[in-house]
Amino acid sequence: MGELLRVEDLKKSYNVGRNLFWALKGISFDVEEGDFVLLYGDSGSGKSTALNIIGGMDRATSGKVFVYGQEITSFNDKQLNEYRRDYIGFVFQSYNLINNLSAKENILLVGNKPDLADKLLAEMGLEGKGNSFPTELSGGEAQRVAIARSMIKSPSILLCDEPTGALDYDNSKKVMQTLQKLNRESGVTILMVSHNTAFVPLAHKVIKLRSGSVESIICNDSPTLVEDLEW
Repeated sequence: MGELLRVEDLKKSYNVGRNLFWALKGISFDVEEGDFVLLYGDSGSGKSTALNIIGGMDRATSGKVFVYGQEITSFNDKQLNEYRRDYIGFVFQSYNLINNLSAKENILLVGNKPDLADKLLAEMGLEGKGNSFPTELSGGEAQRVAIARSMIKSPSILLCDEPTGALDYDNSKKVMQTLQKLNRESGVTILMVSHNTAFVPLAHKVIKLRSGSVESIICNDSPTLVEDLEW
C-alpha cells in the first residue's frame, strides 16, 4: 500500500456580495491506499468544499491535490472529466437515482456490465431488488444502489458526502456496514465527509476541520466495527 491522495495547502475562496469568504484556508493531509478516512466538522467547516475539489467538481483558489502523483489541480476541463470518469466514485446525501429506471438500470448507466451489476447488488444485500424502482426502495436500499452504481467502474477512491445524512438510524447503520465491508474486504479507499462524530471510531484516519482549517488529524490502527457501534 502507498500514498493515493495528497492535499497540500489547499485554499478556496468565494465572493459573497462585496466580501471574500475563505471556505478553505490552507489544509493539508494525505490518504493511503486502502484507508477509510473521515473528514468531519460542523456545517461551514469546509469539508464538502474539500471533497468537491478532490473529486474534480470544483477548482481550488490555490494549493495542490495529487492523486497517484498526478497534480489534478493543474488539469484542464477535459483532463478533469477523464479523471472523474477513471478514478472517482461519488456517493451523495441525496441518492440521485432516476425514478423511471430500475435499480439495476441505474447502476448500468455508469458502466454497462450486467453481470457485475448483479454481483454488486448481491454484495449490497439487494438480491431480488434489481428490478425495483427507486420509489419502491427504502432510503437505505436506495443509498446502497447509489454505492453499487459508484463501484461498477472500480474507482480508485470512493468519495462519500454525508451518505447517511438523510437516513434513519437503522438505514444509516446498514449503509455504514456496506461502506466498511467494501473497505475491509475489497480494499476500497474511502474518503467520507460527515458532521456525525459517532463515526470517528470507524476510520483509519480522522481529519477534523473547523472554519476552513485542519484542527486535528488522528490515526487509528484498529477501527471499530459498525455492528459494535451505537449512536
